[in-house]
Amino acid sequence: MTKRIIGLLLCVSIIISCFVFGAVHSSAAESSKQQTGADYGLPSDINDGNILHCFNWKYNDIKNSLKSIAEAGFKAVQTSPAQQPDTDGKWYWLYMPKGFYVGSSNLGNKNELKALCTEAKKYGINVIVDVVANHLTGDHSKIQSDLKDGKYWHNKGKVSDWNNRTQVTQCNIGDYGDLKTEDSYVQSVVKKYLNELKSIGVSGFRFDAAKHIATPAEGDSFFKTMKDVGLYSYGEILDNPGGNGAEVLKEYTKYIKVNDCNYSGECTGGMRDGKVVTNAGHWSKKGVDSTKLIYWGESHDTFSNNQNDGGWTKYLNQNVIDRSYAIQACRGDAQALYLSRPSATDRENIYAGSKGSTHFTSKEVAAVNHFKNALVGREQSYTTGDGCDVVCRQGGAVVVSANGKGGTKTVPNSDGLVLPGTYTDEVTGNKWTVTKTTITGNLGSTGIAVFYSTDPYVEPTEPTTQPPTTTAPTNPPTQPQTETTTAPPTQTVTEPPTEAFDGIFGDANEDETVSIKDATLIQKHIAALETLSERAELLADVNENDRIDIKDATCVQKYLAKMVGYGLVGMTYTQYMSVP
Repeated sequence: MTKRIIGLLLCVSIIISCFVFGAVHSSAAESSKQQTGADYGLPSDINDGNILHCFNWKYNDIKNSLKSIAEAGFKAVQTSPAQQPDTDGKWYWLYMPKGFYVGSSNLGNKNELKALCTEAKKYGINVIVDVVANHLTGDHSKIQSDLKDGKYWHNKGKVSDWNNRTQVTQCNIGDYGDLKTEDSYVQSVVKKYLNELKSIGVSGFRFDAAKHIATPAEGDSFFKTMKDVGLYSYGEILDNPGGNGAEVLKEYTKYIKVNDCNYSGECTGGMRDGKVVTNAGHWSKKGVDSTKLIYWGESHDTFSNNQNDGGWTKYLNQNVIDRSYAIQACRGDAQALYLSRPSATDRENIYAGSKGSTHFTSKEVAAVNHFKNALVGREQSYTTGDGCDVVCRQGGAVVVSANGKGGTKTVPNSDGLVLPGTYTDEVTGNKWTVTKTTITGNLGSTGIAVFYSTDPYVEPTEPTTQPPTTTAPTNPPTQPQTETTTAPPTQTVTEPPTEAFDGIFGDANEDETVSIKDATLIQKHIAALETLSERAELLADVNENDRIDIKDATCVQKYLAKMVGYGLVGMTYTQYMSVP
């Protein structure tokens, strides 16, 4: 929030009225999700949090673990494919489905998936389902009958040149046939399946093998059509998509988010080799919008496949993965995915329906998620120093030792984003000292330090070198005022509100106290069910983003729950105006 004058409130009202149309879905029907999500410090927007990949977990196992998942700060969980697999048992059969409908498998059935979605909403957690969209099982005698006709399939053999976009998008991957995703009927079948998932409470999709589906610029409107379903989605782009990779990625990100496997692999490789990562992104450096990227320390492919087929992370120590995740997941732009590692490492011994590792509950992983959730919307800057990778945000920093060793470290306060002071590491409880230019503290045995403050961020100001001077008026009045000076002044407000205007931030219903009624009223205002007064609009913008949105309601809820990250709630307007 800028220190605005009352005269600007009408402009704010116009801006908010334009914004509300996109937020009507956050109605009172979703208030339970927002309230309980705030209890765990989770952001209201799925795009602002990280994702736990419950790879191969039964739906019921995920449901029974939701409390610990919320406590660990994950905004979303990702399941394995819900389509009917060719065969039950090994994990990879889930990626060889018979058709586009919710089936029964080792993961559970449709009712159990629906129950998971219903329970997840109570914790403010979103459910993302992996979708196999560009192929079905190789045995076409088993696939759904309306897609057996050859006219729905490409017939150009297997991919031989992975840099040729035509081959990548129209040739077979191994023994799988390649669906004509550009065909309108194929699109309608897949869209019907996505709407089926939506109807049972699924919040988003991860599209497997997304780079094998062409973009609208290449003559395939598949992703443009799927966007009409209206849910969060991202696509798997392993390595490079072929052709002019950056331009292809830019086209994809008009419709879906995408993996940045190159940067993710660079981070994990760096932590494995004890080297800092000098590149803060791969595709973002090539002009792809970083808010459209998904990072990971490892994926189910890099763990579950054979080593000679991309399974290169399976034998790395979990701490290597955690350090890689930490430096990616704390960022304010991209999201990150954390894999619950299967209990087995051999590809043939990993089974669907087997619950994986619960290491995601560790202090170091949870602390990174809490950091990201608490500092939504705040600036960031990446740097390195003293053998560490460092992400500074307005409010705190994450420091990661490249070689995993602890000890005292002094690293740059990149761009001076972290305000000088003493902070407590959430992982170890160690104290870290921040000056305008440096950050110093003792890393614990994990090699990960996370510290932050959720107090309203105030830009540091340079002291003036000269005392202010007062200029006397050049022409003081010498005659009494005449009647011509008694006309009423124009209605231009030139000063901030006076103390008579003073109110409490978060007090949307203007009853001089902050309560759950205020959070509810803000939600109703967003949904156009109620209208805040001009004064209340000023007091309701507690996250300082110059608009009224669901994040303001969440801040009020955090304040009432005595949690961190509640913005200006509880501060009076006079106190705020007195901040330098």
